[in-house]
Amino acid sequence: MKQKNLALVLILLFTSTVVIFSCSKGPAGATGATGAAGPQGPAGPTGSTGATGTANVIYSPWLNVTFQAFTDTNMVATIPAPKLSDSILNRGDVKVYFNAGSDSTNGQFVLALPAYEPFLFSNNTQAVTLIINPYFSLDTISIISNYDLSSFAINGYNYFQFRYIIIPGGTSTLPVSINGTKRSINWNDYNEVKAYLGLKD
Repeated sequence: MKQKNLALVLILLFTSTVVIFSCSKGPAGATGATGAAGPQGPAGPTGSTGATGTANVIYSPWLNVTFQAFTDTNMVATIPAPKLSDSILNRGDVKVYFNAGSDSTNGQFVLALPAYEPFLFSNNTQAVTLIINPYFSLDTISIISNYDLSSFAINGYNYFQFRYIIIPGGTSTLPVSINGTKRSINWNDYNEVKAYLGLKD
């Protein structure tokens, strides 16, 4: 009886060993070829149009300024410009405009500086050639003129005002659509600048 039990145990042990080794994982097979790419999915929805590239452009409102004697023949005025930094002076651009008219409706007569205007003013019987030049330094714009262009008011309207526009270096303003044609903005044409930046007088 003991011999039969021992034989039975040996048979079961042998069978278990065979089963375990038969079920063990074999070596990995070779990697199969890459399948063909699937079809491209549908395009996503179109996003909204981004803002125009004017976010970094800084501009002032029309400002009243006062000129003082600088030399026997010249007057000077200073305009604080807190955003006129060293980086702007070295890599950007600054434009200054003079409204020789007023801020009344259709009363503007805007000149881009520097300006040389031989027929704008007269002294008694002869024309006076107006010369205006802007000069830029840290936080300050200086304007030198051979004529007193101090701002003044009549009947609630302001005359002889100035405004500036600061354009940081690297600010993209091209191309712009002007009368249906894409081209460079002319910063000396105040009407183009006003339309491009959405300026309000």
